[in-house]
Amino acid sequence: MADAAGASRLPRHEFVYLILSHGRTQQLFRLLRTLRAASPSAAIVLHHDAKSLPLEPAALVQIGGVYLVEPRVAVYWGDESQMRALLAALTYLQQRIDFSWVSVISGQDYPLRSIEAIEDDLRRSPHDAYVKAAPVADGPYRARYFMRYRRLPRLPHYYRLPRRLRKWLRSAREHLNRGQSLVRFEGGVRGTPLQMGFRARKHPFTGDFVCYKGSDWFTLSRHAVAYLLSFNRDRPDVTEHYLATYMASESYFQTVLLNSGTLRVCDDNRRYIRWDATKLAHPRTLTMADLGEMIDSGKDFGRKFDADVDTAVLDALDRIILRQQPQDQS
Repeated sequence: MADAAGASRLPRHEFVYLILSHGRTQQLFRLLRTLRAASPSAAIVLHHDAKSLPLEPAALVQIGGVYLVEPRVAVYWGDESQMRALLAALTYLQQRIDFSWVSVISGQDYPLRSIEAIEDDLRRSPHDAYVKAAPVADGPYRARYFMRYRRLPRLPHYYRLPRRLRKWLRSAREHLNRGQSLVRFEGGVRGTPLQMGFRARKHPFTGDFVCYKGSDWFTLSRHAVAYLLSFNRDRPDVTEHYLATYMASESYFQTVLLNSGTLRVCDDNRRYIRWDATKLAHPRTLTMADLGEMIDSGKDFGRKFDADVDTAVLDALDRIILRQQPQDQS
């Protein structure tokens, strides 16, 4: 952690918006422009998935105040790369910016209220972090974090197999996962790596160091970020354990923060999310039909949005965020 003198030599941005982006370049740049217009003095730290095409540097310079995290991490849903990417981005942030608060969002997130109101609330906050999480009990989440996983070779031409055979393979895997607790298979869908988990001989969790699982989209004070990164340096055994788990980013940060004993953590990450009833692991795409409930929620950010599905909802949010008047359609 930088000392007071070291921090004073860094560029000062009271608020930081840390964006983890993957694709959808046009939507990402819309988010960047909205954040810059709504908060001219904030810093925007951007980690852009290494699997995606590089962003045009001139376009980022034109927006201004955008810090691009390098080197980029190739992120695959479910494996340790998500945790490594976020750790790399937080480390980059701490080393280069003197800040008070950082909000971690994705390239498909969007503010739900004025940035001025969000930042004013953080200035007055009695908390050190806003994190949504709960202790891990028995069940599938326990299998994620009390087992150690290894990535399996990608099956060649899996998606060329007949749909009925692919459905049978998924069903067989689910049956195997339910039928015993020694081995578990995760991933392998939507182009993600298939992973095999084995029961860990030892793990870092005790009555004094409880395993938590929750959302990896949160808002942290500088103090909370410093604690996280200090813990990461001082407890490599915990980091190593998590890097061999499944969905590590949904437990590592939450577990470290909530076991600190010193941080004041609010059990509300200030995000509005609607879960898809048919795909419980994925948030539903938000549209104009959700606008009233989103605004009434009082949350800071919503996720996720897709401009190809409904751009009108982003237009409506811009009018709120930027306090614009609706255009005359006459």
